Amino acid sequence: MPILTNVDDLTTRMRLHDDVYAAGDLLLHAGKELNAADVDYLRKRCPNASVSIEDPVLDSLIAFEDDSADRAVAFRTQKQLCHLLQNVHETFGPRMTVRSLDCRGVQQAVAGTLDYLNNNPVMAMTLIQQPGPDQHCLVDHSAHVFYLSLVMGNTVRSRITEARRKDRNKRFLQPAADINLTPLALAALFMDLGMWPIRNLFEQKESLTVEQIQQIRNHPIVSARALPEDAGELTHLIVETHHENFDGTGYPYGLRGEEIHIYARMLRIADAFAAATAKRLYREAISPVRALWEMTWGPYHQFYDPILLKVFARLVQPFPIGAKVGLNDGRQAVVVNYGVKTPFLPEVVIAFDEHGARLPPDRLGKPMRLDEDSDVRIASFQGEDIGDLYDRDTQIATPTSGEFTTLFESVTTGCAMARPK
Repeated sequence: MPILTNVDDLTTRMRLHDDVYAAGDLLLHAGKELNAADVDYLRKRCPNASVSIEDPVLDSLIAFEDDSADRAVAFRTQKQLCHLLQNVHETFGPRMTVRSLDCRGVQQAVAGTLDYLNNNPVMAMTLIQQPGPDQHCLVDHSAHVFYLSLVMGNTVRSRITEARRKDRNKRFLQPAADINLTPLALAALFMDLGMWPIRNLFEQKESLTVEQIQQIRNHPIVSARALPEDAGELTHLIVETHHENFDGTGYPYGLRGEEIHIYARMLRIADAFAAATAKRLYREAISPVRALWEMTWGPYHQFYDPILLKVFARLVQPFPIGAKVGLNDGRQAVVVNYGVKTPFLPEVVIAFDEHGARLPPDRLGKPMRLDEDSDVRIASFQGEDIGDLYDRDTQIATPTSGEFTTLFESVTTGCAMARPK
């Protein structure tokens, strides 16, 4: 199993385990032995990102969880969407609208991606680190949001089907399989069209002015107005309201709770997580661990639908297989298995001493499951101190069948929602 290694820690003669992509473009092929030029290129093109490096020694001694299928789904989905988004943005650029765009071609591409996701369900969402801020940041962001929201939507649809199958009083009602995720997919694709004219703000290091903040807050309306005419009323609604908060503090209309379509609530969660974990010139990226914790228990948790947030938090695995984590005793461990029910507490093997030196094979212990009562705890990840999170609650409740029934009713009633005036 590969070890996820930060580009700043790469050295020559390391061998890539996976292809390296940025903005849907292939940078380096899997299996390539890195030379000095490769290392320098990756550091410039993908600052602060991590790449998969082969580690035959650990692989021969430790039984890692195989997440290759989930990673393949994530890479393929986001690669396809990056190229599609680039074409959309090129059309939008000179015209400031895609209303004349023939949506059928886009819908066919989206339908193919949806079929692929439906036929390749994932157990855990693989987090693809986005490259640093450049001209592709909007493309990468939208592709990431598409993947996160559609995996969440597929999971909700599947769980609704299961919940209704068990409910004898409701099993003959409209099947959950009829829940159409295409409007959610199209909305994820087009949601940030309104950011394209002001994309230079992503390159600005200074604080935003009041006028610039208002431009950003208006982008959902601008995006909705720029949509293709045949995108559909529901897609317009989702795009226009994807920054509304569950507690009524969002924009542009200040909608609250069930006033917000469930697909817009999904997009709000995926968009917030993707934005928090992406590096910008004016701030560093937040680690997936801290972003997930802050969304679940932090001061902004009230922004999100609590049931959907449970679904999302159980799908996201903030510690990828092969990731290195710092422990509270100074040693470093490698993640070997997800914590499916406890994503903040993965199974690890201690592989590096307190000086960062690799432990010889005869000193490697057995994989250990980190739990709430363990003396050994995670202290850092991706260079960020996260030890304070483990002094607080890290348990994530499982959504109940009743909650999924509530979601189903929200989907069916939401289809009749009208756009705000």
